[in-house]
Amino acid sequence: MATIKKNHNKQTREIFHKIHLDQISSKQGLKKMKSLLTIKNMKLNKNYFKNKICADLGCGSTGAGAYNLLKLGSKFVHLLDMDAHIINPINKNLKYFKNKYKISIGAIEKAPYENNYFDFILCQGVLHHALDEDKCLKEIYKKLKRGGKFLLTIHGDGGLINNFTMKVARQEYRKNKFFKIVLDNIFNGKINSYKKFFYKSYDNRTRKLVQYLKKFIDKDMILTIQDRILSPKYKAFKEENLKKKLKKIGFKRIYRIKKEIKYKNLRTLLAPLYYHHNHEISRALYGDGIISLIMQK
Repeated sequence: MATIKKNHNKQTREIFHKIHLDQISSKQGLKKMKSLLTIKNMKLNKNYFKNKICADLGCGSTGAGAYNLLKLGSKFVHLLDMDAHIINPINKNLKYFKNKYKISIGAIEKAPYENNYFDFILCQGVLHHALDEDKCLKEIYKKLKRGGKFLLTIHGDGGLINNFTMKVARQEYRKNKFFKIVLDNIFNGKINSYKKFFYKSYDNRTRKLVQYLKKFIDKDMILTIQDRILSPKYKAFKEENLKKKLKKIGFKRIYRIKKEIKYKNLRTLLAPLYYHHNHEISRALYGDGIISLIMQK
């Protein structure tokens, strides 16, 4: 079991390190990540983060979560992830916050901090990859001060698009060699032969349409597809069941927040569905969507 866990963690970290480095090189992707948290969307008081000791657990190689917390006025932020290769890119991204953060290497299940230490903990897009999310959540609860807050972002279950991605595309990538070849070529930018194939097959009117649509397929969108397809594990959660689990651990005052994300690719068409997650169209296509919950110990 220990070997399985080690291999799973190593594979997951390697995949996302590459994706995160590509996001850093993509100005649009990094800008989007650095603007996801605001006092308004979290429904917190204006000076909430003043003098707060915070954590970004499962911070990834961008340090974007810590950047957000520091930008909002946090006194100090601890960053945690599983491999030392996160250090240099994070230091580069947080260069304007010198002496206000510390990077540690380790797993959330055994977070190297004292119990009842943090005023605010951030864990975004991490626990749906974890082998044991329950253990992670219990550890986070222990590290949080009484009255402290925890922001969890996790992948929701259900909906046509979600089900296609999680239950069809991920499986096809692993068992359909042609689908894997095509996606790998797209991920690596090797698409000239595909362009030639379609260019020869289309009439002039269709070529113009394709040329127009190409403007809305950018690096940020490709990286999102990589995120969904390549991860060894990508568990989806029912919001109702997740809230029950969190309450059982001891969290209270749980509420969902909305993140208004601006895209410059095809996802612009879908952005209203992410924000208005309870609309019937959103439910039909995305089910519970991307779930962001704030709660208190």
